[in-house]
Amino acid sequence: MKVLLLLFLTGCLYTQFVAQAARGQLEIMGRARPIEEVVRDPETPLRTAMLLAEIPAIREYGKSYGLTITRNYKKYSDLGERRPAAVWFVGGADPLQFRPVPWCFPIAGCFPGLGWFDEDDAVAFKLQLDAQGLDAVVRPAGAFSTGGWFPDPVVSTMLGGGDSALPELANVILHESVHATAFVQDEQFFNESFANYVADALTENWVEQRFGPGSPEEVSWRLGQALNLPRVARQLATYKALKAVYEDKTLTKAQKLARKAAIIDELMTDLHLRKRPNNATINEVRLYNGGAEALRKAHRACGDLRSLVLAGKRLRRDDFTKNTQEDLAPIGERLAQLCAQKLDR
Repeated sequence: MKVLLLLFLTGCLYTQFVAQAARGQLEIMGRARPIEEVVRDPETPLRTAMLLAEIPAIREYGKSYGLTITRNYKKYSDLGERRPAAVWFVGGADPLQFRPVPWCFPIAGCFPGLGWFDEDDAVAFKLQLDAQGLDAVVRPAGAFSTGGWFPDPVVSTMLGGGDSALPELANVILHESVHATAFVQDEQFFNESFANYVADALTENWVEQRFGPGSPEEVSWRLGQALNLPRVARQLATYKALKAVYEDKTLTKAQKLARKAAIIDELMTDLHLRKRPNNATINEVRLYNGGAEALRKAHRACGDLRSLVLAGKRLRRDDFTKNTQEDLAPIGERLAQLCAQKLDR
């Protein structure tokens, strides 16, 4: 199944995806204006101007922790009020294995999902994966990254509402800056877990510095984190339960599917979910959060966040034992070793 999908991507799907990505990127870049110009423009809504005015300071804050600050986020692109997302992410997985389907590109490497600029295209692709018997997911994403191929602008879908708007904007910018700092090709479980862990820690510290303890922004950010952590833990526990079922050689395929359905029923009840999770959605949770414990241990060993960032920057491809390595415990130990060398402090 995986081989067929990869071959298909090199044919008509590859052409279709690259063409729509080019069109979507060109449209967004064509709408982009320098942030300073947008902030000074009297036609710019006050809230938008206030949020955008914070971005240069956020970039400098990230730089102070060792993040590589690129040419990204120097411009702003208004996608219009009717567009709810920048891209729509589509991912797929084997229904009885936690094996994300990778889509691979020359030079850029392999990714566990594809971002579509048109919602209808994304849904159509997701339905193709469904028809092939895969667990598939399609979800909107307010932000996206071209991985350094283009200077990514801030897009209007990154500007939320409420007291958490600025912390969330800072989190996105810091997350993508971590990718620019520490990125290992084909190691998406490390790349996303590391960016997620570092950006969350940096955002928490930045919110306290910028607004102070007890401020509406600080309370909103901490509340969001507090509500999200147990939900993530519950989904990771579901992953472990399902993985045990999938690896049980005494069970037939039908029995595995029945147990899978029961376990997911429990998850839906516990978290009051409306949409039914599957292996693709749980893979996403693991992608961004599965390495948190290993990274926390590395953080403690390194002593401070800047040292952890610099250690991540020194990771190399041969530090990983295989492509798309899911177990990050050895990588956490390697990060601790790099910190212990006390290089570039």
